Amino acid sequence: MSLAATHTTPRGQVVLQPTYFTCSLFVDPAREDIDQLIRVYVERYARSQLLQPFVLFKDIWNNQGWMWLHFKVFDARSRDAFLKITMQLFSERLVESEYPLTRAVALFGLYTFFATQPTAPAPPLHALAHLPMTIDMYQSLLKLPDVLATDFLRPLRPYVIYVLSALQKVHPRELPREKFISDVTDGYEQVAYTTANAIKKKGRPSKHDKVKKSKDAVVALDKWLDKTAYTYQPPRATSAEVPQPVTTHILLSHPPSTTRNNYRAKKSELLEKLEPEYPYVTNEGLGRAALERANVGVVNRLQKIDEEAAAKGMEIGGEGGERTGLRRVERAANELGKIGSLGGRGGLLGLLEGAGIGQPS
Repeated sequence: MSLAATHTTPRGQVVLQPTYFTCSLFVDPAREDIDQLIRVYVERYARSQLLQPFVLFKDIWNNQGWMWLHFKVFDARSRDAFLKITMQLFSERLVESEYPLTRAVALFGLYTFFATQPTAPAPPLHALAHLPMTIDMYQSLLKLPDVLATDFLRPLRPYVIYVLSALQKVHPRELPREKFISDVTDGYEQVAYTTANAIKKKGRPSKHDKVKKSKDAVVALDKWLDKTAYTYQPPRATSAEVPQPVTTHILLSHPPSTTRNNYRAKKSELLEKLEPEYPYVTNEGLGRAALERANVGVVNRLQKIDEEAAAKGMEIGGEGGERTGLRRVERAANELGKIGSLGGRGGLLGLLEGAGIGQPS
């Protein structure tokens, strides 16, 4: 008996491209699904009498079919984009501006989606070993249990703490954990490469080595300043001439808002302990004396550095006008004790608020 002729090549497979998962075709419906997950959980949590918030979450997760989401993509390249974008969409609801209960549900979703990645070897599927998360978001999440302090939200605290402890096992505590050294012959990357691969000599470094290291550092700094320079127009004060444009530099990453807020909180706590009755201070106590000594010590140290730099024909911090440099530091220190000035309470500790720039209007 004869067999009908047929082709022997397999059929091609349709593969979603990674750009699909950054497109609105995927992002918008995924956001709606996450909103629906959070909304249903909030409604059932408010009506539930059970004190098992995560059991309730798993029930909603399974009923809405989230456990099948991992089998949406099998191609490794597309799956990597799919996993990262989905986790990023959950992370969007973890910001501090969201309601604490919403943040807790988003954390449960992020943890469950990450922890349920298939690990079976047949067929093997691409999986993420670490959560894509910024350091500011990581530090914000560590403070989430403290926000769940009301009677309504307190049952969530132990589950949030457990989830955070589980995620810490796979998330690096300090960033960057690995240092990438590029072989690109440009700027500070080349300097870092040369420094890291230099053969270390025994004993103290020679004068030639110190000079070479200093020159490499200066070259790297110049390259970084060139790449991050930008010009802006300072605000015009009343009855004053139009200020000249100021050239300064910006960070390559996002502003460290969490670090800044932590610094402000610690500074307020310190100033409150030094002068708890400010501005109603009748006499200068030990707290004010400590602030004055600290301000004077910093100014004297900077003046000495400026003198040594001037002796070598160098200028420090002069490119930012009145907003930078030693003159502003001196003005901020002189504002200490002057009620109504931006540096009146802390002197140099008021630089972040604008001390030393000018008198408030």
